[in-house]
Order: sequence, then C-alpha cells, then structure tokens
Amino acid sequence: MKFNPKNLSLIFADIENTLYSQVDRAANLSADTRLLAPGDVFMAYPVGFGQGLSDNRMHIPDALAKGVALVLYDSENWSETELLSAREVLGDQRCVPIPNLGKIASEVANRWYSNPSADMEVIGVTGTNGKTTITHWLAQAFGKTQLTAIAGTMGYGHIEELQTTGFTTPDAPRVQRMLAELRDQKYKTVAMEVSSHAIDQGRVDAVQINTAIFSNLSQDHLDYHQNMLAYEAAKFDLFRRSNLKNIILNIDDTTGFAWCQKLLGHTRARIYVYGQAENFQKLSIEQQAKCIPVIYELKTVGRSGMMVKIDSLERSFTLTIPSLGSFNIQNALAVISTLLAYDMPIEKIIKNIEQLKSVPGRMEMINLGDKSAPLSIVDFAHTPDGLAKTLNTLLPIAKQRGGNLICVFGCGGNRDKSKRPVMGKIAADIASKIILTSDNPRHEDPMAIIENILQGISEVQMSKVTILEDRAFAILNAVKTAQMNDVILIAGKGHETTQEVMGKKFPFSDQDHLRLALRRVV
Repeated sequence: MKFNPKNLSLIFADIENTLYSQVDRAANLSADTRLLAPGDVFMAYPVGFGQGLSDNRMHIPDALAKGVALVLYDSENWSETELLSAREVLGDQRCVPIPNLGKIASEVANRWYSNPSADMEVIGVTGTNGKTTITHWLAQAFGKTQLTAIAGTMGYGHIEELQTTGFTTPDAPRVQRMLAELRDQKYKTVAMEVSSHAIDQGRVDAVQINTAIFSNLSQDHLDYHQNMLAYEAAKFDLFRRSNLKNIILNIDDTTGFAWCQKLLGHTRARIYVYGQAENFQKLSIEQQAKCIPVIYELKTVGRSGMMVKIDSLERSFTLTIPSLGSFNIQNALAVISTLLAYDMPIEKIIKNIEQLKSVPGRMEMINLGDKSAPLSIVDFAHTPDGLAKTLNTLLPIAKQRGGNLICVFGCGGNRDKSKRPVMGKIAADIASKIILTSDNPRHEDPMAIIENILQGISEVQMSKVTILEDRAFAILNAVKTAQMNDVILIAGKGHETTQEVMGKKFPFSDQDHLRLALRRVV
C-alpha cells in the first residue's frame, strides 16, 4: 500500500483509515521492538544525523516475527544496501510505506491515542541542568492540590512510583502512549523534561505544552549537535510554539537573558523571568514592562536551607528553600514562577516550597547518623557546568568544617568527548583530592576515558589525583582516606541504579556503595 502525499491532512486520513481498519483499538504503537505485543503497530523511521543517526528500520523483521498487525515505515532515505536487504520483508502485506514518517510520527501517535495532552496541563522543562529537580519539585508543589505526574530522566508517573523508560524524553510513540496512560489515570498536570534530542527529532511535536521552562545552557551533547549554536537552537524551538500560555526563563543565565529579549513582542505567551535584580535591570524599561519578574535576594544560608526574599511585581515574600547551592535557588525560582503563573496563593507557595523534599541523586546527602563520618554527597553532576556548580557549593562547606573536598567522578562513554578534559580541569581547580574512576563506559575503554579527563589536569595538580577504575573501590577508597571533617562528592551517576559496560547494564548504585563504605569504615 502506498500513500499519495497530496497534502498532510490526506496523509493522516489515509494512515488513520489503515490503522482503524486493520488494528484493534487496544493495540499500541511502538518504535521499540522490545515493547511490542502481538497485534501492535511498529513504527520504523530514522532520526538524528551523522554519528547521532539512529534507524530502527533494521528491526522490521523482528517486528513481523512478533506478530504485529502493521509496520508503518519511512520509505525515504534508504541506502542501496539497506533497500536490497529489506526488500524481501517489505513485500509483507503488513508493511505500509509512508514518506518521511519520522516527521509526522508524533502526530500519528497523538491521533491514535486520542490527543492525550489536550486533557492535561503539560509543563515542559528544558535546559542542560536542573530539569529533573524542577519537574520533581513542581510535582510536589502542585501535588498538594491536584494529581500531578512527572515524566523524565527517572521515569514517569507519580514521584513515589515511577515507571522507567531509559530516556529523558522517549521516542514519539512512547511519549504519546505515556501521556495516554497518565490521562487514563486521571492526572491533571504533567511536569515533563524535554531534551534537546527530543525537540530536534520531533518526539514532542504533537504534545500540547502549555508552559515552557528554561533552566540554563552549558556544554553537553556536542557528540550529537556538533556545536553549541545547534544545541541552543534545538532548545529554543520549544519556545517558538504558538500555543504556549506561559514562558518561564532564567535570566541569570546568559542564554535565558538573550532569549527573553528575542521573545518579547514575538509571542502571545506571558513571559516570566526569574533571577537577580541586577540582571533584570539590564533589560530596557520597555522590555521590563512586557514580562513578569520573579526576583530573589539571598538572605541567609543555614542547616535548614537557604532563606530568600522574593519580589514579583507588587508582591514580596520570604521563604526558605530546603536545599543548598545557587543552582537550587534557580531551580526553586523556576517552580515559584510556575506556581505564580497558575495563580497559586502566596501563602500556599511558601508552604509548598518550604516542604520540598530533595530529589534522589541531586545533592543527596548520605547520612548514617554518625557525626564522626565525613559529609558524603551523591549528585548527578555530569556536565562541566553541573560539576563546577556542585563543587563550588560544597567547597565553602568543606572549609567551614575545616576539611578537604574530595571528588570521585568519571565521564560517560560514547558521549561528548570534548567535555572530559574540561571536567578534569574543573575538578582539579576546585577539589582538594580527585579520584578518577569509571562512570558508564558503554563501549569505550574506561582507562581511555580517564586519559581524556587527565588531559585537562596540569602536572602540578596531578598530586591531587588517584586513579581507580573500579567505581566501587573508588568510593570505598574515598571514604577510607577521608577525615571526619572532609566532604566527599560522588558525581556523575546520581539516581542511576545500573552501570553500562559493553552494551550490558549491571546493578550499581552510588548510594548503596557509599552507605556500605561508610558502614565498613566508620
């Protein structure tokens, strides 16, 4: 069966007629053969480009063998070799060619699942760092009054019962299936992490996002985007949508500030900007009048968190953010701005923010209740900016305790190699001691990754460095060699419960190994 690409509406009509006539309405659409059940529909199309190109059309034989009702496949951009090898299976009457299927996959899945995002308030969060914390905190804050789900790096659903997908933002059919499940479970709000890959590949094209939040931009994913301009452009596409109600930008970040200037007067959405007064004042008077400021002033930092004064238009209030680090002030401001956008009363905002709980693997303190133990932190910091901010937050704490700052980290394999020496330099410049170890090496040699990191560390700083490829042993060594007044940071994996080596995932938790080490040593 071939579709005549007269226009998009006719293509969708043809696809829907085919699906409704040959597929049970209880069936699912999937781009992942591992999720297929007999009677489902497999969607096969290439996404990405260059080294980031992924093409699941090679799995069409597997899908047919699993008893799918249909295979919708992209009929364009086949290499001659691929086409020759696929020709035999494509003769199966269940295989339906659709030109450029990848560009419309989100809308095809959206229609099959009856436009699930239209029945919920979807808040999309993008940025290099902070997405997971912001979505979790939004769910905690909104969850006091209405059923709120998250969707992101740690999974989707209720924050206490997450189902994992393995991706920050899954493929287009999985996103729509996920949203349909949440709609059917009566969720009213979804706080969703939106990755640059997802935006670039159209995974969320058909998701009706009502509010878009930008946290920050720094080096990451250059293995895919190639350069920072392309990375930024992918993120910015989320904010160009015509149906947005609210746009929330971090103007303490240079990219967020620039986007504010670019969007003012070119969007129908209300623009909320959060950050320090000095950055808001850099906007012209005319620009200031067109956006809603959420300005903070740090008052005190104590054991219970950071007390900040918030000013927004004629509203002024003080609250305590129960966390550490300037980046968590920004994360909390993103949440506060969103709550203001949804007209939550100030007294409820204060109460909900002050009751926020830490997110697993985000500045997570591992405490066995023994005061003789070093202060031990697990954090997901896996980018240069994330590592720098986390170390700079912990350094004054280590100094206040009269101890050293010990950093245990590595870098992921088969990812942006250019950030490895940058992270090495950051750690060497800030930490007192560094233990370089394995992260998720994937298909790379762990020692080759460590060698890349070492390129950013000077000969003078090498006295700080210990190399222990085994991550469990590296964590144990950090605890064994630490003094009670030291601060230990285990960085890079955060919430993850596995370590990926040569295509296989083995059980591994930084928290579990840190607790085990503390019990053995303290």
